[in-house]
Amino acid sequence: MWKPFLCTLAVVSLGSVGCGSKSSLEGVPASGTVLYENEPIEGVSLTLVPQEGVKGRGGYAVSAADGTFKFQASADSEGVVPGRYLVLFQKYAMPDGSPVPPGTSAADANLINQLPAAYSQPDQSPVYTTVPDTGATDLAFELSARPQRRPPR
Repeated sequence: MWKPFLCTLAVVSLGSVGCGSKSSLEGVPASGTVLYENEPIEGVSLTLVPQEGVKGRGGYAVSAADGTFKFQASADSEGVVPGRYLVLFQKYAMPDGSPVPPGTSAADANLINQLPAAYSQPDQSPVYTTVPDTGATDLAFELSARPQRRPPR
């Protein structure tokens, strides 16, 4: 019963081993700055959602006090797979607007997103970016209190 599964797994695993060439799932550096109303913004969660043809699971980052961020695909993997991404943004706070205390559960604290909802909705976000094969260290996202509408597809 397990033999067909193990054989398939072995073939898939061997098929993903390259012959010295760069893997299509190898991450490249991707970093930059996020601004809100022309000011650096701290604590913004950025999420990269892969678009058609991108192999990989996307990436995430959190902005520092100066608005800078560095994307990673997982906790132990810096960088992301090159390609085109939809970008989502969220900045959570307590209901009174104060920062979220460490260890606070979003569900239990009724956290609020301080950014316009369009930036966190995959069907509404107007922000896309492309990470080239060589990586990008100059990604720049300028968010506004009044996001532009997404162009019709």
